[in-house]
Amino acid sequence: MLKRSVLFLANLLERPIPSEEVIAEKFKVIKHLGMGSYGHSYLVMDLTTQQMKVLKVLRIHKRMTKSGRKGFELEKGLLKSINHPGFPLYFEEGADKKIPFYTMEYIEGKNFEQLIFSEGWAITETGAFKIAEELLTLIEFLHSRGIIHRDIRIPNVIFDGANVRLIDLGLGRYIGQDKVGTKQIDLRKRINPQADFYGLGHFLLFLLYSNFSFETHKKEKSWEEELDISSRAKHIIRRLLQIESAYDDCSQIREDIRMLSNKGGN
Repeated sequence: MLKRSVLFLANLLERPIPSEEVIAEKFKVIKHLGMGSYGHSYLVMDLTTQQMKVLKVLRIHKRMTKSGRKGFELEKGLLKSINHPGFPLYFEEGADKKIPFYTMEYIEGKNFEQLIFSEGWAITETGAFKIAEELLTLIEFLHSRGIIHRDIRIPNVIFDGANVRLIDLGLGRYIGQDKVGTKQIDLRKRINPQADFYGLGHFLLFLLYSNFSFETHKKEKSWEEELDISSRAKHIIRRLLQIESAYDDCSQIREDIRMLSNKGGN
């Protein structure tokens, strides 16, 4: 009860940093980009280099707990350890008025929700699995380093005009680092590869529904009934969602996607 009250009060007090404000005498806030698990993200101008960056500030209620501060440090450490063009480049860390922050590369692009609803993208089965295979490459890179992203969702997958990029390691963990109960409802929050595969499955469904015509006054059906996709595509998604036997690793998923591409699905 006390924890809930503290969280409620913290949310009331928490306000995004206004545009034009300068943080640590160096970063001028352009706009508030959003709020994640551990921090607020801002698009800022580095007044020293004139470079646009993303600055992430630890949220109020997370600053108040040891686990919150530890989680922020872990997120920062994960990003620092990654050197891959599919992820934002880490720049620096600091504090402003005793509030910790760090900066990273600003990726110009749109997430797939924006591309579908604002740009009108309608993605075919072939297109959806091509995007998924590109995202799988990034997931595989993390897994090869013992990192589980645990937040493979539409807002965190960006298309920069040429490539798929993956952001927000706020929920990322090293395999074996924490103990998460196997009975936890949300499969994507477990610290195992299947957690990211589960997120990938839902991401694929979102892409495929972009090509689906919703009719009014129709009884809601399952995705398998509604989507006009091949049996092989359904099989892949069922395994990603653990409806059928779960994939063990990324190579198994990649092989199935390639078979789908080569044989046309059925």
